[in-house]
Amino acid sequence: MAEAERPDDRIIDVISDDIGKHILTATDQQAMSAQRLEGHCDASLATIYRRIEDLLDVGLLRERVEIRADGNHYRRFESNLDRLAVTLEDGDLEIDVERRNDAPDRFRAIWDAMQSGWK
Repeated sequence: MAEAERPDDRIIDVISDDIGKHILTATDQQAMSAQRLEGHCDASLATIYRRIEDLLDVGLLRERVEIRADGNHYRRFESNLDRLAVTLEDGDLEIDVERRNDAPDRFRAIWDAMQSGWK
C-alpha cells in the first residue's frame, strides 16, 4: 500500500514548482486575478488556475472576491505566506510555515467558531 502524502510533502511540491513560486512572489505585494497572473508567469490560464488551487489547498494563497458596481464579481488572489523554513535534522525534513493573519482572517475565524457553537 502506498504511503499517504504528508502535508509538508505537499507544501514542498507546491513551492518547488516554478509557476507556483511565480504566483506567490507576484501576489506578495498586491492581489491579482488569474488573468493578470498569466502575464507574469508565462503559463497558460489553465495551468495558472491549477497552481492557484494547489496553493489555496495548502494555505499559501488566499482568495478575495470583489464585486463590481454592475454586480459582476471576480476573484483576486494574494500570498498568505509570511515565512517558510525548511529544517533537516536526524533524517527528518520539517517545514515551518507562518501564514499572514490579518483582521479579516481573525474575524472570519471568530465568526466560524461562533456559528459552529449555535448548531
